[in-house]
Amino acid sequence: MSFHMLPQEKPAWQRLFSIQTMILCVWILGFAVYAMQNISDPDTPWHLATGRYILSHHTIPTTDPFSWSMRGKPWVTQEWLFEVVLAWLVNHFKFAGAWLLIVGIQTLTTLVLYATGIRASHGNRVVAAVTACVGVLAGLIFWVIRPQLVSYLMFAVFLWILQKVRDGEFGALWLVPPLLLLWTNFHGSASIGVIMLLLEVALSFVPSIGRLEGLRLPAGARVRLLGVAVAGFGLGLINPNGLKAYTYALLSTNSLMTNNIMEWHSPDFHGQYFKYGVLPFLAVTALIIIARRRTIPMRETLYFGGSLIVTLIHQRFMPYVAIASAPMLAAALSDSVRALLTPSRVMQLINALVSLGALFAFGTQLPNVRGSFASHLDNTAYPIYAVNYLESHHLLKHGKLLNLYSWGGYLIYRGISPFIDGRTDIYLENDTFSNYLAMENIWWNGPGLIDSYGFTVVLFPPGSVLATYLSHQPDWQVVYQDMTAEILVKKSAPQTSSAQ
Repeated sequence: MSFHMLPQEKPAWQRLFSIQTMILCVWILGFAVYAMQNISDPDTPWHLATGRYILSHHTIPTTDPFSWSMRGKPWVTQEWLFEVVLAWLVNHFKFAGAWLLIVGIQTLTTLVLYATGIRASHGNRVVAAVTACVGVLAGLIFWVIRPQLVSYLMFAVFLWILQKVRDGEFGALWLVPPLLLLWTNFHGSASIGVIMLLLEVALSFVPSIGRLEGLRLPAGARVRLLGVAVAGFGLGLINPNGLKAYTYALLSTNSLMTNNIMEWHSPDFHGQYFKYGVLPFLAVTALIIIARRRTIPMRETLYFGGSLIVTLIHQRFMPYVAIASAPMLAAALSDSVRALLTPSRVMQLINALVSLGALFAFGTQLPNVRGSFASHLDNTAYPIYAVNYLESHHLLKHGKLLNLYSWGGYLIYRGISPFIDGRTDIYLENDTFSNYLAMENIWWNGPGLIDSYGFTVVLFPPGSVLATYLSHQPDWQVVYQDMTAEILVKKSAPQTSSAQ
């Protein structure tokens, strides 16, 4: 028996011309156009290269096959399935394959949030559509082609499953074990799913507090939730890394990494995105919760508040805050704009015209997904022309390369062994990452480390501390420079060209 009776469904053809359909259509197509922009994320290239490696070698690597500094050292490939899917799509559909992947995951996330919002708002589909779109929009800059996309989707799906359980629909729990199996092989955050199941049981013992409405579960729900948590956890152990697929998240406790990798920093509220995007979102959300006199669900509020606390420590968790806000806001606004659920014929016509307009605009932009993956890489984010120079002049034939951390993934994609790249966990061993920081910033031991590693080529941005320092050393010279990258070679190393 359901705890929340939803209004009687309207025929599908009527919902096709509804306001909620128009809202979802505009958002999904708008995101699809947004996702056509050139790729600039530093990790996307090495994820693609890893997937291609797995497809060509028919094996999942457990040691590093890419860098020259840590080659053969243990590597937890906790995102291998995403990488294989990405590589297969790109191999078959070029850039369009990568674009289809991110748009498909975003669309599924939005629709799952919409379905959850319908239940949370007691059938207010307009509110559900708006909050579902906000649930993706507020974390937009983190929606890049990386395995975290799957984690965002899974977080939304588990919120939907828990909502169905709350309404007495236990059949959804059969999805949990196979979903956790997929989650552990797509991304190292599957422990979130297990924690959500256990938290659901724990919260069911907490009574209502003020306006926070306690979680009431139907009879037998607690046992079922615990059962699928255990079964899902066990099935999730079927992955190349065993228990490490769950414990990998503990890497976030390493201060050396969190203090030096931007995505692990606290949010910068002086930056455009957090100042003009996140702050207004949080302010409006707070005003809605404060202004509404009705009770608000404790579970959704705790998910939102807990995600926000984690995000204030590590900004990379902002998408979870946005997703958690959707059912909470849907519940808070459930009695709003209900008149829009039965639009007039004129309004239906306007909805259809807006949807068709969005579809037409999308169609005019669709040719932008043509072309190879490489042709859609941002040449201001990657040292594309500098690497072309490296290869054409054979500068690495007998030398060792010191590269910028954020360019290591692109070098792997180009088949060049970097000194370091975005797989930070590997380089935390043997002081490699800390040594890189010393050389990048020319700390007291930086020059000595450069000599001890025996570097012959350095690839860094022009004007960086390291490039500036080496350009003033008598045994180093600049052989290539553009607006993005600079190549310096040691004069004792073989070289074929002068500075350009």
